[in-house]
Amino acid sequence: MGDVQLDMDIQTDQLIFEALAKTGVVYSGASEETAEESIISPEGLFIVTWDPLDGSSIIDSNGAIGSIFGIWPKGNLMDMHGRDQVGALLCVYGSRTNCIFYNNIKDRVDELTLMKTEGS
Repeated sequence: MGDVQLDMDIQTDQLIFEALAKTGVVYSGASEETAEESIISPEGLFIVTWDPLDGSSIIDSNGAIGSIFGIWPKGNLMDMHGRDQVGALLCVYGSRTNCIFYNNIKDRVDELTLMKTEGS
């Protein structure tokens, strides 16, 4: 929270918050752009923390920026440690868009790359 907030950071943060609300499985969320945890869906099972646009201050240089997410079980976030995470996600946006995530069901790290498909 020490960096200057750009309009792009705030808009991206709002888009992520709205998308998480639509899932129905996220109990609460907290981002680098907000000062405190917000309830998203009282019936949700997870807490999600995120940095909506890490590196946004260098976007003018055409360098890669990304979004970082931590997924936690519902509970008291202040009592949790990194090993309590049930998932994590890093999306990098640049000349190529990749998402790297921890797959706790298969206990491995997977990577997805956004690619143009025929007809799109």
